Amino acid sequence: MSTRARYTAGMKSSVASLAAALIVGACGGIVSAQPAATPNAPIPQYQVEIIVFAHREFDAGEERFSQELGPRTNRNEALLELPLYVEPSPPLPADPVGAGQPAPVEDPLAIRLLPPEQLQLNNEYRRLTNLGAYRTLVHAGWVQPGLPEDQAKPFDLTLLGVTNPRGYVRVYLSRFLHVGLDISYQDGAAAVPTAPDGSELREIALPPRYRLVTERQTRSGEVHYFDHPAFGVLVKVTPVSTGNPTSTGRRPAA
Repeated sequence: MSTRARYTAGMKSSVASLAAALIVGACGGIVSAQPAATPNAPIPQYQVEIIVFAHREFDAGEERFSQELGPRTNRNEALLELPLYVEPSPPLPADPVGAGQPAPVEDPLAIRLLPPEQLQLNNEYRRLTNLGAYRTLVHAGWVQPGLPEDQAKPFDLTLLGVTNPRGYVRVYLSRFLHVGLDISYQDGAAAVPTAPDGSELREIALPPRYRLVTERQTRSGEVHYFDHPAFGVLVKVTPVSTGNPTSTGRRPAA
């Protein structure tokens, strides 16, 4: 091989080696620029608060509504698996020796019912109660984990000790925060059952039942109103700070 041919082959080899090095370096730069995975990231917690109220001036004769209650068994069976508790776990007493004991870790999947003094919609509840056009039915709140749609479980209103209204509230995270409702309300003031006197069979008129089934993308910290001709629901979902410094780096979905 001539000197010129050997020089040309060497130049091509050098260019190919340089190009390969640049490609590997670029790919390495791209990989290193991606954020590191955080498999142990804390589960975000949310305070969910609701007010359910009935419209006193609603005329049941204006429109016909389905009296079906809707399925409850599948969703309620799943609720039995929730580690529900009312109060947070008390801290352990200080160790007099000074070694100290680790504070009890609350289950991040647990649902904690809130006492009245921790509720945020007290002004809205008072205004609705003082207005003659509405009858307040439920005002309650709880803290729950913010889970993806395929993992989030519904919160059954019977856990609040009420049977009218009945149904569930489901909060989950996808790209944004979502709230789903399936709540039914039976208007006991609309019809009074007529008891048979024993001499003949009579049809008993049962109070009508109304159902609100809806789902909406929401923003945290805002009060959202879900409307039905017979009743309404106010919902507010607020991120809860866990107090863990490692959890501040993850911003909850709005």
